[in-house]
Amino acid sequence: MTSSITMESHSARVSLPVTSTRTALSHMSSTLTATTTSSPSAAARTNVNPFTPTARRNSSLDSGPPSKKIRLGDAPRWTDNKVFQQCLQDQVFPHVDRHVQSLQADWAKSPAEARSIGTNIIGILTGPEFTHEYRKGNGRISAEFEAQLAAQIPVEIQRLVAELEQRQTNHGESPQPTSIPAFIRPSVETPVPVPTQRLPQPPPRPELTRVVTTTYEPKISTSPIPLPKYGGSQRASATVHQKATKPAITPTISAPLPNRQSSTKTPSTAPTIPERPYLSRNDRIFAVSSAQEFFPGAATEKQLLPLKIHVDFSSTELGQLRRVVWDILGLTKKTKDAKKDLRKALKGVKRSRSEYSKLIDSCNGRLPGRNRSAIENVFEDLMYKEDNREGAALTFQPDEQNKKGDFLRESRVGQLLLSRQLVGLRGFSTKRPQSFRNEVLTLLEDDMDLKTQWMGCAGDIVTIAWVSNDGFICGTTEHSDAHNQQYNKPGNLVLGSCSRGALRAYPEHRIVRPIVDKGENASESMRQSQDHWLYTSVATSDYDSAHDRAYTAGYDRRVKIWKVESSGESMEVVGEWVHNGNVNFVASSRHESGMVATAADVATNAVRIYSVQEDDISNSPFKSFSCSRVTDSEGNAVSTKNWTYFPATLQWGISPEVKHLLLVGYSPRSRTGDDADIPAERRDTGELCIWDGITGERWRVLSGKNSNVFEVLWHPTQPSFVAATSPAGLEIDPGTCTQIRVFTPTPAAEGTNAFSNIKILDCTAMDINELTIMPNSYTYSYVTAGCTDGNVYVWDTARSDKPIHVLRHGEPIDEYNGDRERDDVGVKFTAWGTTPDRFYTGSSDGMVKVWNVRSGSKPLVRNLMEAPAPITCGMFSPDKKKLVVGDASGRVFMLSVDNDEEEHWGGEKKNIIPSSSLASRRPRLIIQHPEPSPPTHDAEGKPIINETGSSRARAFLASGQLVKHPNPTIGAVKGPAYAETGLYLRQAHLDSDPNAPLVAEYEKQQQETIDSFPGSPRKRFLLKKPVPKDPNHVQRLHEENLKVDLDLEALSEETKRQLRIDGVDLELMTDYVLEYEEVPIAADVKGFGENEDDEMEIVELD
Repeated sequence: MTSSITMESHSARVSLPVTSTRTALSHMSSTLTATTTSSPSAAARTNVNPFTPTARRNSSLDSGPPSKKIRLGDAPRWTDNKVFQQCLQDQVFPHVDRHVQSLQADWAKSPAEARSIGTNIIGILTGPEFTHEYRKGNGRISAEFEAQLAAQIPVEIQRLVAELEQRQTNHGESPQPTSIPAFIRPSVETPVPVPTQRLPQPPPRPELTRVVTTTYEPKISTSPIPLPKYGGSQRASATVHQKATKPAITPTISAPLPNRQSSTKTPSTAPTIPERPYLSRNDRIFAVSSAQEFFPGAATEKQLLPLKIHVDFSSTELGQLRRVVWDILGLTKKTKDAKKDLRKALKGVKRSRSEYSKLIDSCNGRLPGRNRSAIENVFEDLMYKEDNREGAALTFQPDEQNKKGDFLRESRVGQLLLSRQLVGLRGFSTKRPQSFRNEVLTLLEDDMDLKTQWMGCAGDIVTIAWVSNDGFICGTTEHSDAHNQQYNKPGNLVLGSCSRGALRAYPEHRIVRPIVDKGENASESMRQSQDHWLYTSVATSDYDSAHDRAYTAGYDRRVKIWKVESSGESMEVVGEWVHNGNVNFVASSRHESGMVATAADVATNAVRIYSVQEDDISNSPFKSFSCSRVTDSEGNAVSTKNWTYFPATLQWGISPEVKHLLLVGYSPRSRTGDDADIPAERRDTGELCIWDGITGERWRVLSGKNSNVFEVLWHPTQPSFVAATSPAGLEIDPGTCTQIRVFTPTPAAEGTNAFSNIKILDCTAMDINELTIMPNSYTYSYVTAGCTDGNVYVWDTARSDKPIHVLRHGEPIDEYNGDRERDDVGVKFTAWGTTPDRFYTGSSDGMVKVWNVRSGSKPLVRNLMEAPAPITCGMFSPDKKKLVVGDASGRVFMLSVDNDEEEHWGGEKKNIIPSSSLASRRPRLIIQHPEPSPPTHDAEGKPIINETGSSRARAFLASGQLVKHPNPTIGAVKGPAYAETGLYLRQAHLDSDPNAPLVAEYEKQQQETIDSFPGSPRKRFLLKKPVPKDPNHVQRLHEENLKVDLDLEALSEETKRQLRIDGVDLELMTDYVLEYEEVPIAADVKGFGENEDDEMEIVELD
């Protein structure tokens, strides 16, 4: 169940029709009787349940020929009108009558008002939830639900009475009641057969919150309420359901809600005004934004909703509040604007904190339903002009749109089951054949929703492998290059358990941190502060269900083999395979031999096929393979130093005929990371290779084998495959950037093992990330391609080579420069559901969308979820009941059709409303692994000596490389053996020679140089006894200055050489010709002539 915020106006009227409770029952009975006695032809013409949202929208299902008639005797018990009347008589009316009778005695209400309130109460009680419970109980409601209705009655009576009296106070007299629309009744009409058209797409699942607004009485200003952008708009006298602009990405679980007033005590003669809370502006915004994260879990929490959390002060209340404040402060002057008067008065009182607090205390209890917190909050909002200019009320309540979607699906399932009982599984009683199994599975799948999410993984989630219907493995990218090693962290490999709601990290994919020579990570301080281990990216993973082994591969150049518990609680390494380069692919065969294929970033022998030995997995034998483009006829490597052909994709066959065949696609790639290294004529080249994993024989590919290969995929049931390649051929349509080729085996009569191309599908995208195949008949299939341009292209192989759909995602979350197809990841997740009617995609816009490719004009079914970062990976569980999705922020999302999964959320909680127990769920953090033991040798193989700072300092002093200065404030300085350290700043010395003297720029910064000058800052001491003044002091100083007058000729040759090194010009006697600027004329002098006193005199010099 999701929740919503409802905003309603102060001037909303409570409709009180002058009808009795029994009149309402009579009205419902007549309607139900008319329904059950309608002719079979009329029922057939209707063809849908008239009380479902589909019928109220005048669905197009009523078009076409009538369905098969159904006997009225086949209807279930709850469809009987007498059963419905008996249910109301026994389980609803007694509770309503007891409270309605007390209205006249205890609440001083007239009989007409009491009957009107009773009628409204029945309309509230017998809503959609009552309909659901009534049908679920086959004509009766449960005792728990009946107790909930009984507890709800006094609360609703108090609310209706309070609003009625407030309306009478505001308007002087009560207007004539007007009838309200008929409330929703349980559908008891005769069941109708399944509709004769294809099952309509269920409505998109609503956002986790919605804001319902109704206008209030006219105010001074018409500006909108200052709530977030997903708030509702204002429309006069109408209720508008407006969804949030973005679906929630964090479903949450709440703490128990505070109990509403549901006391069964007899009310007093004076009605009790319900509590009217008031939240500050910041709290209002936070409450609205947090509502989309609230999911009531327990049944008690659901029964307590709706809950009113904020009610703005009406104009009447503001006038009353002004009178109270004026009485307390002794003020008399008023204007027509109560808000303005209060704001001015409060600003004066606010200067004294004690007086302001006394004012709030004095106002407390003077306004019915308003406590001290409400008074304080409205004072703050008024002073800072943060109050709503148009009044509104916020109510926390279940999302009715979500209920309607669930109700529609439940109704549709019931219709399908009834049709199956009548006509069987053939489906030929409808307009066209349809699979009841597919229809039911689709309805159940549409109930999938977000249940759990985790955060804290190391990087982008790039691989997911399910080890059971409960456990799964995820691998992530890592920062491991020389410039970003400081951001490297654990969490690159995690094991998840859906039943336990845990995601646990494992440290096995790591290497010793390499020594960096350049950059900020090359400093000794960075080396000492960083972990000795460097965690590497885990690029791929797979699981062999036949032999119960999981495989993970990464950039540590190793493939790890795991034994995993089916619950996903733990796993352990049972072997590893070392490679000569980063391992990008690992895939286990479905063949009974249990072969495993790997592909690494090496020029030759990049592909290996392992024959796993159970007793010694790490030493399992393997065969190596290379594509023909990297070796010549004699087997010598022909690749260059800067680029070569690397495996770009790898897949084992699926159908029994090809389970032993390994399909590999090669693409050119730069070894330095710069695509400019690849020659232009080679960028669209590559190779398709097929090897027999048992014999090692290479199968031929007769056409299109030398194109650049992006992705390959085998057909799930037939011995065929598709390959996404660069375009090739003599006739290529304009705009075609890539092609998808369909390959099938050649006839056995030709005597060769080969595959040939039978169809080419054109695509306008530059790069293809993902391929999927969904058979739609024995011969043909749907083929999809998720591309970097943010679109998914869908083809039907029974039609032409042009796509039948282009499924578009939105703009990416991350910014990109230039061409999106080159800089953006695009669509990285594509998968089919249980039927061809549901197709799932995830892209860089953070959205996971659900599509129905069989729909012609509107294939989008709904937006399943939204992540805070681009979607990078996703995979369904083997039973298709769970879906795990990963994004680029290191978050993992688990969606499920099982509502029980919601109980395992756990995680941190936060209060949605201040001073309330209403809380929301937060993402769970992954469970970090224990810190691995430090390595014994560094990346160069040298032993690692763990030294402390104090031990290294003592070693420097003992060797004489450093010595302590006598002045303890200076510390250690260079010693006689300092040259042994080699720690010199070479650019500070002449000719970068450590043995040469310092250049002037660095020499002047030396401590001894600074102290040698008299003007240097140093301590000066005042003499206690002044020295008597010498009368010849000036003459003596003059003589001393003459002695130190600079004589360049008297300088030694060494001194002269040093001065020249420092850039000093020793030719001081040379005559210098100085250029004098011309005197500017008056017009060129800025501001000259503006004053009368301005004069200029030009003097000529001799």
